[in-house]
Amino acid sequence: MKLPWNESWPDIPEDVAIDVMPTSNGEYVPKPPTHKQLAIMALQDQEIERQRRRFNMDRRSFVRTAAAYGIGLWAINAVTAGRWGSYAYAADGRPGDAPGAELENPGIQLANLPGEFILDTQGHHLDANGRWRLENPGFEEFLKLWTSSAMGSMPGVDKGGFKGFGPGGEIDPMQNLGRYHYFKEMFLDSSTTVSLLTALPNLPDETNILPVAYAIETAGLANHLSQSQRCFIHAFAQPNRGYIGPHATPLHQAEDFQWMEDTAKNVDIHGWKLYCGWGDCTGGTPPPLGSSPPMNGWWFDDDMGMAIVEHIDRICDKYNRPKVICTHKGLAFNGTFDSDKFSPRDMGVVGRQYPQIKFYTYHCGYDGEYMAAYPGDEVVNSSNRSVDAFIKSLRENAWDATKFVPHGLEHGNTVNMYAELGSVWWNCMNDVDQAVHLLGKLITYVGAQRIVLGTDCIWYGNPQPQFVTMRALQFSNEAKELYNLPHGLDGDRWDPRRNALSAGSYHHAHPDVKGWPTDGRAHPERSIRNGILGRNAAKAYGIDADAHRGLIKADQVETMRQAYILNAGTAREQASFRSNQMVGPRTRREFFRMVTAPDYQP
Repeated sequence: MKLPWNESWPDIPEDVAIDVMPTSNGEYVPKPPTHKQLAIMALQDQEIERQRRRFNMDRRSFVRTAAAYGIGLWAINAVTAGRWGSYAYAADGRPGDAPGAELENPGIQLANLPGEFILDTQGHHLDANGRWRLENPGFEEFLKLWTSSAMGSMPGVDKGGFKGFGPGGEIDPMQNLGRYHYFKEMFLDSSTTVSLLTALPNLPDETNILPVAYAIETAGLANHLSQSQRCFIHAFAQPNRGYIGPHATPLHQAEDFQWMEDTAKNVDIHGWKLYCGWGDCTGGTPPPLGSSPPMNGWWFDDDMGMAIVEHIDRICDKYNRPKVICTHKGLAFNGTFDSDKFSPRDMGVVGRQYPQIKFYTYHCGYDGEYMAAYPGDEVVNSSNRSVDAFIKSLRENAWDATKFVPHGLEHGNTVNMYAELGSVWWNCMNDVDQAVHLLGKLITYVGAQRIVLGTDCIWYGNPQPQFVTMRALQFSNEAKELYNLPHGLDGDRWDPRRNALSAGSYHHAHPDVKGWPTDGRAHPERSIRNGILGRNAAKAYGIDADAHRGLIKADQVETMRQAYILNAGTAREQASFRSNQMVGPRTRREFFRMVTAPDYQP
């Protein structure tokens, strides 16, 4: 079936399904494209033209099919697969010799695979009608410049009718980052089961670009339609608003802590989002336009950091809220904020001191580095910004997974530290070797049950490419040996030496793992892969993944998606209005146009 195109509809791009070219979520300068990225894009483009003719489809339609994702994986393999792994839907880790070998595989389709529960731990959108647009107009200029290059031409009149900004067709460009597009990209155009709508920095909350009240409405809409928990939220907090100097209590700390307590009492929040590098102006007064950003962020182990952790611990006890703190580490905002404080140096310190609190290190400390195996403690400095610096912080505080290996097993998990993959997975998934090393060392030092996938979407557009690549990643034999993962990501999370996809792993009780299945059936829900895709986060947030899967099969959101998707379950499966475009800046020039806008004020 083909959907007839109406000329009055806004034109939508014909970009490839898996766009590997550099893009930023607005928190770092995108790098120049590599030769590998250019080669991957060229191969995709060439093969899409060939295959769409074979399928007898126009390009606009074909790039929104499952087959287009298969071509994307094939192109990445053709350029980067080799020593450490590949993208393939086979346990031997060998991709097909031609793209046609993968085009029918369920892994490139929207339906969830056996045992799969996708909980995206980093979803975003903004309130396009919020107070921030009046009270912080500089931030609106920041976002307009951010989205303009990716969203297409300016709004206007075209062919006798109004034409909106970009593929969303919105006259107001901010609406392209709003609730409607969040809902559509997450729940209709991707395989997302549950989305965590996380918070963005700014207090007071009323002038945040995503106020708590607006986030509650979004979650309420999704959950009302589904009659299940499809969406839940974080709230932003900071201990340093009104900073007046070291060792002095900031002017607004008491006010903001009271707001946090009122929020915990009255709102069903599932965690707190913190940005250690989010400075505040001295005395709480705005800096002059064009001045340097306030460099008075904080560490978790200084007075301000200890104060907010203690406060969160207390109010979560008082109001029975999940003790979850999620913090941005890495991605240094390129001098826009107090970037030193985005180092993960303090994560091992605070995690060990507060074992009763779950700490999610968003971005894993990543700051654009090339991903390789962990080089060893003697050459890594935890004060830097990198995934290795995050690992080193855990290790120098004797709080990494190797210190918690149960008797009879060879892999451990940290007590309370979680590695969140937002932006880092998006940047590494276009190079198989980097993807393997990223996950291999996090499994080793953080734990197979402590890695969670967040997509940072809708800043990166549609999240489906990140799910498709995670589903397909296979470790080579050499990588399996290096990381002691004989079954790669198909290993059982509780004992990766056992294959979760093999019925033979579950005939007898495990001598060292309680509750080991003995039904003689495969248990894909126990795989490392499915843990990363959502089951690890579900357990941490107290969500019963299997109960949710049962409810979602019959909910109204799923019914909407079934009516919206064409040719479901085939290579021609098509999400006709998927944007297929990145929202963030694609070049260094575009990024600095954002942060140097005349009235930009973070």
